[in-house]
Amino acid sequence: MRTALRVLSLDEVVHDVGVGFDVMRDTVNSFAPEILAVPTSGYDPILYFYENFLQTFDPEARARFGVYYTPVEVVRYMDSALDRAVRDNLATRGLRDPNVTILDPATGTGTFLLGIAERVRAQESEAGEGMAALALQNLAHRMFGFELLVGPYAVAHYRLHHALRHSPHADGEQRQLLQLPRLGVYLADTLAEPGAAAPAGPLGFVSEGIADERREANRIKAEQPILAIIGNPPYRRLLEGENHTLVGDWLDRIWDDIKEPVRNAGQGNQLNTFPELSVAFWRWAIWKLFEAENAPERGVIAFISNRKYLTGWPYAGLRKMLRERFDRIEIIDLRGDVRRGERAGVDADQGVFNIQVGTAITIAIADGRKAKGQVADVYYQDSWAEGLFSRRAKLDWLLKRAEVGMPPNAIRVARGLLDDMRPEPFGNGEWLSIREVFPFSKSGMKSGNDDVFVSPLRARLRPQVSRFLGSRAARYEVSFERYYCYRPFDRRWFYNDLKLLNRPGPAMQRVWGSQNVGLYAMPFGTGLGPAVWCHALLPDYHAFSGRGGYAFPLHNRRPDIAAVNISPSLIASLSAAYGEPIAAEDIFDAVLCLLSATSYTLRFAEDLEDVFPHVPFPAQYRVFQNAVRLGREIRAIETFARQPNAAYLRREFVRVTTEPRGTVAPVEYQDGAISLCDNGAGRITGVPQGVWDFSVSGYRLLPRWLEARVGLPADLALVQELRDICGRIAELIDLFAQADIVLEATLHETLTREALGLAAVGQEPSDG
Repeated sequence: MRTALRVLSLDEVVHDVGVGFDVMRDTVNSFAPEILAVPTSGYDPILYFYENFLQTFDPEARARFGVYYTPVEVVRYMDSALDRAVRDNLATRGLRDPNVTILDPATGTGTFLLGIAERVRAQESEAGEGMAALALQNLAHRMFGFELLVGPYAVAHYRLHHALRHSPHADGEQRQLLQLPRLGVYLADTLAEPGAAAPAGPLGFVSEGIADERREANRIKAEQPILAIIGNPPYRRLLEGENHTLVGDWLDRIWDDIKEPVRNAGQGNQLNTFPELSVAFWRWAIWKLFEAENAPERGVIAFISNRKYLTGWPYAGLRKMLRERFDRIEIIDLRGDVRRGERAGVDADQGVFNIQVGTAITIAIADGRKAKGQVADVYYQDSWAEGLFSRRAKLDWLLKRAEVGMPPNAIRVARGLLDDMRPEPFGNGEWLSIREVFPFSKSGMKSGNDDVFVSPLRARLRPQVSRFLGSRAARYEVSFERYYCYRPFDRRWFYNDLKLLNRPGPAMQRVWGSQNVGLYAMPFGTGLGPAVWCHALLPDYHAFSGRGGYAFPLHNRRPDIAAVNISPSLIASLSAAYGEPIAAEDIFDAVLCLLSATSYTLRFAEDLEDVFPHVPFPAQYRVFQNAVRLGREIRAIETFARQPNAAYLRREFVRVTTEPRGTVAPVEYQDGAISLCDNGAGRITGVPQGVWDFSVSGYRLLPRWLEARVGLPADLALVQELRDICGRIAELIDLFAQADIVLEATLHETLTREALGLAAVGQEPSDG
């Protein structure tokens, strides 16, 4: 930092900078150093100034490099966990051991290193302040950090020098200043190839100090053995081209070995979401412990990182490498993945950072204890299982555990190399995934341009498509017009020209045929409401809740197959278990009932986080029959196979009190009433709050149906359809409540895989 300031004062630099240098000099000279003093409250003014400054002054840089600062509660827990791991697992005295080298590869403002210094000081001060001073001097020689941005780098140096130079303050005594070496925090790109030349920039290497800094950073990166790596690596999905600019060609080559297992498993198409900064830092840290020159091939990595690596195919190769290289892996899943929306039954889940990405603390320990060929023992602690949802609750919980640095109620995860690092969902893997029930499943079709290829009115479809075709050689074909399921209770027309659609889904269309019925479900993140929806028309890709999904048709209509699409082994197993022949259609309806039960997504919010819904088949035939009966009624309502029961269309229910005049306008709901038109005409009363709020995984059916029809004539057909949908929703609410009683009886006694004669299931595919 001193070198950088000296460069700025050179005559040729001052000439180029001009009046800006005078402003900077005057600002520095008028600065009162006293304001930097850390008060007894522990509030560090320079740290908080810098965090607020960067957030306001350069938010783009903050987002680009994933610069987010770690709460002190997280730091204290992780420093404690690292101390405990290197002490208990590596047979050392912990972080105060002179042989333990420590590195933070994304040090930011030095928070983790500062926490380590405070911990070592507190431990050694029991033997006297002089002992603490000696320990801190020793720590300064074996603790390192890399930081890419000059602002946090400068703050880290200030904070660490301030903390390490002052011995513990004794009442009435002057603080003693320690003599320290140059601290091992370097302005460096961790992910760059060791020894690679850095660009000189417009000023060139005007100072040997800068060259020395780079040489020493490269020496540490390439040669210095490191036993303990800790930090909060930046996490952000890389945009196209950022593999080169942010990760670099060297690491981009190295991390191919955690992509290869995914390709070998036939899931290479899932790697589109693989490029992520935190994954790059994970791979670099593993390289540093096991592959770099003088690598100790043992040690501990303590990271708080994007929790996404715990699940899904894109990161299966990283999980495999972690399980193979380490002996013990401890995970605290802090959740907080706001981007995926609120989960069923989980109110206002928050992350420990003020960002939308969920996080997890991982302590990966390599101590050489496991035999060759064995995999790491993985222990998983879920913040949701502890009832922790708010940021404050999670931070307070970590702070309470900081003394021991150990999760209290971790569950052992014994799964395959590529599998998730979370326990098996749904009865520890005893229930069947919906994908095991239906041999064929596929996402629905997607137009890619709904404004052109989709319309609520058939009469408007041809003009839309014809304008799009324009002078193209293609001609509008009436035979391509098809009625299909756009969303729950929202049927529309679309132009089914496979050559024009973004995702035509030809396999799905062949299996579906001209007449079928199928369930639609999400492969992850299923929220409040039913976990499946039944459609009788070809479904859109977003036919469940507007967020993608998969269709599970009852029949496979391909001419060469022409069979039911229910697992034959499941049909045989259930028939044997119940002592009665079970039809495929009965299984279909039972599944629909059980997965539509009101409490299903509430009970299993954690399990639905990353996988398809799973089916608990009842052990009692009587309960199964009840599920079939209710499922058949749910199917009839959801597929428009019958009218809603007359009891749900009583006189005061959705009553049209004034004639609509004009087109549908944006609708506001107030006190059980809406008006369809801008002029207040088309007033409808008696719309129950529960009907208006009814949603499928966050997709509110009635408001979204009306929103899609803004600008259409508010005519008889539209009003009749609106009343019909309201009646269907009202009846479904009751049917789902009845299904909940059946689910309760099912969970009381459920058929296991062993009882069904089915093998344990491995990891199921996801959309990545």
